[in-house]
Amino acid sequence: MNGFQGFNREDRTNGLRADRGERAKAYFSRPGFERPLQAIWDRYASFGKARGNAVVRNATPEECEMVNSFMGWNVKPGGDIRLPLAAFERELLESAFAMTIEELHAVLTGEPLLTKSDRQQLDRQEWEELFRIVKGKLEREEGLLHPVVADWLEQLKAGKADGYRMLRELWRQYAQDAERELANAAAAWNLLLARHLGSEQRLEQSSMQSIEPLLGGLRSDDSRLDGSLDRSGPASPSDGLHPIRLPVLAALATGNPHALDRNVPAGRLLFQALRVSARRAVPEPGQDQESEVRCRADRIGQVDRTGQAVNAADSAEAIAGSDSDSDFESESAGTPERDSSIEEPEASAIEADSLASREIYRVAGIADDDISTFVHVFIPWESGGLSILSLRQIERMKQVPFAGDLYVVENPAVFSTLIDMTERWLEKGGAFRLSVDGPALLCTSGPASAAALRLLDRYVQEGPRCGTLYYSGDFDVKGIEIGNVLAARYQGQFRSWRFDSQSYAAGSRSSNREGVRFSDEERNRLKQMGAVWDDSLCRAMSGIGRKLFQEEQIAFYMEDWMCALEHAVAGVSDSSK
Repeated sequence: MNGFQGFNREDRTNGLRADRGERAKAYFSRPGFERPLQAIWDRYASFGKARGNAVVRNATPEECEMVNSFMGWNVKPGGDIRLPLAAFERELLESAFAMTIEELHAVLTGEPLLTKSDRQQLDRQEWEELFRIVKGKLEREEGLLHPVVADWLEQLKAGKADGYRMLRELWRQYAQDAERELANAAAAWNLLLARHLGSEQRLEQSSMQSIEPLLGGLRSDDSRLDGSLDRSGPASPSDGLHPIRLPVLAALATGNPHALDRNVPAGRLLFQALRVSARRAVPEPGQDQESEVRCRADRIGQVDRTGQAVNAADSAEAIAGSDSDSDFESESAGTPERDSSIEEPEASAIEADSLASREIYRVAGIADDDISTFVHVFIPWESGGLSILSLRQIERMKQVPFAGDLYVVENPAVFSTLIDMTERWLEKGGAFRLSVDGPALLCTSGPASAAALRLLDRYVQEGPRCGTLYYSGDFDVKGIEIGNVLAARYQGQFRSWRFDSQSYAAGSRSSNREGVRFSDEERNRLKQMGAVWDDSLCRAMSGIGRKLFQEEQIAFYMEDWMCALEHAVAGVSDSSK
């Protein structure tokens, strides 16, 4: 017999079930029952039956009063209440309410008490419904769902595709947003694949039929193309169609030109799908020129594996997105469970390398923004000297300008100061004696943009007399990360320029100012990092604890750059004798 008072148990036989429900609501809604009932619901859901104990920690006086009143106990405030579910349900059935725990939950909440297996089953059904809706929408709007896209959706649904966890988390929080983002990514990829297929089969039921002229344009083998056009630009898909710009693809597929930007879920889903697809489709290097071009996306992703700057996701995140176009921003949302774009070294390298992500798109037939990314170059003997080159210009150059050694700085103010000094030197007649073997100066303006990397690539690969690549950056965490990307990418040509432990120690000693100190977090990161070109540099920086910026070292750079110019002049003088 329980200690519940105030109700006659003969009510059970009076057929007043609705009245019992109202009485139960009034009784169990009193202060003190909230936590005990929640503990009972949670325990019941775990076992699927009235089994085990529901525990209420540090019980309040109100909670003790309610439990004591219903169970006929005498528990004291401040301790833990352990409620055996079997005993609670027995008392509940014998009370004036005459109901089970599940029935009480339904009365109080208006919803069934789902067990763990019930919730998992419902979760699976709703998750599968998401993909059913998206596939149905694509089939209605596009007329045909490409098998590659259909397989990707199945793999994503099963948790076996990159982007699964990101999409899952979005779906749990905002189901409608997840449906929209997944549909946008799938529609874009379907449209991209249908474009290539449509050039052969003219899909009658696809929306491609009406927009193919917009997407196709001139084919790469079209006789109307200027025969003098340089072919070192973006790789075209194997079917010969020219690449489509990402915002154009997004607008045609979704009605929003920014729907596939890398800073939105649909853009990240599409990129990850294309990356895995490209990696699987890449042939062995060395087969032919076209195959070699298509291998670039895979090779660029691997080139930085030895660099410590790309061994962790945070390092990749610090470097990625250096280009100004928003379509290629780095991923900053949650880490997907199976997203190798975050977890795998190869994919981290892709994020760290601003060219690698572009190659993923290009292999798929998507052209990137090659106008907004640019690099500053100063070649003393060239007319005008200073050039601002976009990625588009660099990739379409017949040949890169002649240069010997390349001096690369991160800071624009340092770059401009060196140009100022050079122009004064040129006014004294240095230009007339400077050979085309002389040095060139390049400014990355922070992390090396795609334009900067492509220009350096071409110098290293094509430069008729390309010598050493001297690089200097700020002595801080980001400066080391930027340097690591370049050092690992250009191993044979890379040399640090006043960017080693000796230069750091000397610069720190010579400064008579306190400067900017490393935070504790930055010092810890430095202890875990390493500079590819100098194993002791990060330890020295962490030990001294002071940041040293390029502007503070300007006198040394001026001296070195002037020596390089004078050396080029001396070389000409010697050869003319």
